[in-house]
Amino acid sequence: MSASKTNLGLAEHAEMALSQKWGYVLGTWGQVLTPTILEQKRKQLGAGVEQYLDFIKEHWLGQRTVDCIGLFKSYFWWTPAGPIYDAKTDLNADGMYNAAKIKGSLSSLPEVPGLGVHKPGHIGVYVGNGWVIESKGTKNGVVKTPLKGIGANAWTHWLECPFVTYVKEELSMGKVFKDVEDSRWSAKHIAAAKELGLISGNPDGTFNPSGTLTREQAAVLMVKLYEAVTGKQVVK
Repeated sequence: MSASKTNLGLAEHAEMALSQKWGYVLGTWGQVLTPTILEQKRKQLGAGVEQYLDFIKEHWLGQRTVDCIGLFKSYFWWTPAGPIYDAKTDLNADGMYNAAKIKGSLSSLPEVPGLGVHKPGHIGVYVGNGWVIESKGTKNGVVKTPLKGIGANAWTHWLECPFVTYVKEELSMGKVFKDVEDSRWSAKHIAAAKELGLISGNPDGTFNPSGTLTREQAAVLMVKLYEAVTGKQVVK
């Protein structure tokens, strides 16, 4: 376990993969997919890659790709030059769950970003506030899905990943936007809205909490809210 790898870093890494629209190819762990890597995976994994070969070539070549556990490995193995393979932490989804010392049934999941959520054969990253980022399959890639309810996977358990350090999230509202003080009555709501991806603020790091909302800003906010509630991506 590396002290530099934390649960919060894992959650942020998953958000990065989502924002960059990483794809899914079985057996990959964050590399930029090249024809050479694709051919290696086809020979190594057979039908798991072969049956989707045309789709992969059309949609994922030239992009970073991961399978479900590969999303985790890409964080464990990440360097400034991209991920570098490490045999010591190369587990599959079930192996990661079995190796975890701290875990429990989904009903007991604590509100801790960067936990893993697991069902037999599949794993995702819990990023907080009832949301999971997972590499869901060749035709989906990395997506954000609700933990429970419509659109959710049938997760059964949660786990602390054995190769990261779990730390408490310290959220200072004044650091979310530099013009939003902790003492402001709406500070927690503003911070939560940013965490949910509903708002992003201004390029200079301010939010202008007393400013007015333009019609186009309102339109963007409504679409983001719809996507957050339904788990459906409307604007691509």
